[in-house]
Amino acid sequence: MSITETKVVDIIAVPEWEPDNVVLVITDHLEWGDKAQQGEHLLLLQEKINTYIAFIESGELLESYPPAKGKNPKIRINGLYELPEQGETFIDRVTEVLKGVGIGMEFVLKDDFAVRH
Repeated sequence: MSITETKVVDIIAVPEWEPDNVVLVITDHLEWGDKAQQGEHLLLLQEKINTYIAFIESGELLESYPPAKGKNPKIRINGLYELPEQGETFIDRVTEVLKGVGIGMEFVLKDDFAVRH
Protein backbone atom coordinates (compact mmCIF):
# COMPACT_ATOMS: atom_id res chain seq x y z
CA MET A 1 0.00 0.00 0.00
CA SER A 2 1.12 3.55 -0.53
CA ILE A 3 0.19 7.17 -0.93
CA THR A 4 -1.38 6.38 -4.31
CA GLU A 5 -4.10 4.29 -2.62
CA THR A 6 -5.79 7.29 -1.03
CA LYS A 7 -8.73 5.40 0.50
CA VAL A 8 -6.62 2.82 2.34
CA VAL A 9 -4.87 3.02 5.73
CA ASP A 10 -1.38 1.61 5.14
CA ILE A 11 -0.11 0.64 8.61
CA ILE A 12 -1.40 0.89 12.20
CA ALA A 13 0.87 0.16 15.15
CA VAL A 14 1.64 0.91 18.77
CA PRO A 15 5.44 1.16 18.64
CA GLU A 16 7.41 -0.02 21.66
CA TRP A 17 9.25 3.32 21.72
CA GLU A 18 5.91 5.24 21.72
CA PRO A 19 3.62 3.21 24.01
CA ASP A 20 1.18 6.12 24.55
CA ASN A 21 0.55 6.54 20.81
CA VAL A 22 -1.19 4.59 18.10
CA VAL A 23 0.65 5.45 14.90
CA LEU A 24 -1.05 5.38 11.52
CA VAL A 25 1.63 5.33 8.84
CA ILE A 26 1.42 6.72 5.33
CA THR A 27 4.11 5.32 3.07
CA ASP A 28 5.18 7.91 0.53
CA HIS A 29 7.54 6.59 -2.13
CA LEU A 30 6.90 9.28 -4.75
CA GLU A 31 9.45 11.83 -5.92
CA TRP A 32 8.42 15.48 -5.66
CA GLY A 33 9.61 16.68 -9.09
CA ASP A 34 8.75 20.12 -10.46
CA LYS A 35 6.05 22.52 -9.15
CA ALA A 36 3.25 20.82 -11.11
CA GLN A 37 4.26 17.38 -9.84
CA GLN A 38 4.54 18.77 -6.31
CA GLY A 39 0.97 20.02 -6.54
CA GLU A 40 -0.27 16.60 -7.65
CA HIS A 41 1.76 14.93 -4.90
CA LEU A 42 0.29 17.26 -2.28
CA LEU A 43 -3.24 16.50 -3.48
CA LEU A 44 -2.60 12.77 -3.06
CA LEU A 45 -1.16 13.40 0.39
CA GLN A 46 -4.13 15.56 1.37
CA GLU A 47 -6.60 12.87 0.23
CA LYS A 48 -4.68 10.21 2.13
CA ILE A 49 -4.53 12.32 5.30
CA ASN A 50 -8.27 13.01 5.04
CA THR A 51 -8.89 9.25 4.85
CA TYR A 52 -6.82 8.77 8.01
CA ILE A 53 -8.64 11.56 9.85
CA ALA A 54 -12.02 10.09 8.93
CA PHE A 55 -10.81 6.64 10.02
CA ILE A 56 -9.81 8.05 13.43
CA GLU A 57 -12.78 10.36 14.00
CA SER A 58 -15.43 7.84 12.90
CA GLY A 59 -14.30 5.35 15.54
CA GLU A 60 -13.29 2.85 12.88
CA LEU A 61 -9.73 2.87 14.25
CA LEU A 62 -10.90 1.54 17.61
CA GLU A 63 -13.21 -1.01 15.98
CA SER A 64 -10.57 -2.41 13.64
CA TYR A 65 -7.54 -2.08 15.93
CA PRO A 66 -8.49 -2.58 19.62
CA PRO A 67 -4.92 -1.89 20.93
CA ALA A 68 -5.58 1.77 19.94
CA LYS A 69 -7.94 2.19 22.89
CA GLY A 70 -6.62 4.84 25.27
CA LYS A 71 -3.77 5.80 22.93
CA ASN A 72 -3.10 9.15 21.28
CA PRO A 73 -3.50 8.94 17.49
CA LYS A 74 -0.58 10.11 15.39
CA ILE A 75 -0.29 10.19 11.62
CA ARG A 76 3.27 9.57 10.46
CA ILE A 77 4.32 10.03 6.86
CA ASN A 78 7.34 7.87 6.05
CA GLY A 79 8.79 9.66 3.06
CA LEU A 80 11.36 8.28 0.67
CA TYR A 81 12.29 11.78 -0.57
CA GLU A 82 12.96 15.03 1.25
CA LEU A 83 10.07 17.49 1.35
CA PRO A 84 10.29 20.54 -0.92
CA GLU A 85 9.45 23.93 0.61
CA GLN A 86 5.83 23.65 -0.52
CA GLY A 87 5.59 20.24 1.16
CA GLU A 88 7.10 21.51 4.42
CA THR A 89 4.59 24.37 4.52
CA PHE A 90 1.74 21.94 3.92
CA ILE A 91 2.89 19.53 6.66
CA ASP A 92 3.35 22.40 9.13
CA ARG A 93 -0.19 23.65 8.49
CA VAL A 94 -1.76 20.22 8.73
CA THR A 95 0.18 19.51 11.94
CA GLU A 96 -1.21 22.66 13.56
CA VAL A 97 -4.80 21.93 12.50
CA LEU A 98 -4.63 18.31 13.68
CA LYS A 99 -3.09 19.31 16.99
CA GLY A 100 -6.32 21.22 17.64
CA VAL A 101 -8.37 18.02 17.35
CA GLY A 102 -5.96 15.80 19.30
CA ILE A 103 -4.23 14.06 16.41
CA GLY A 104 -0.43 14.14 16.13
CA MET A 105 1.32 14.45 12.78
CA GLU A 106 4.88 14.11 11.58
CA PHE A 107 6.93 13.56 8.45
CA VAL A 108 9.89 11.20 8.76
CA LEU A 109 12.44 10.91 5.99
CA LYS A 110 13.45 7.30 5.26
CA ASP A 111 17.06 7.85 6.32
CA ASP A 112 16.01 9.55 9.55
CA PHE A 113 13.58 6.75 10.38
CA ALA A 114 16.27 4.11 9.98
CA VAL A 115 18.56 6.00 12.38
CA ARG A 116 15.85 6.66 14.99
CA HIS A 117 14.71 3.07 15.43
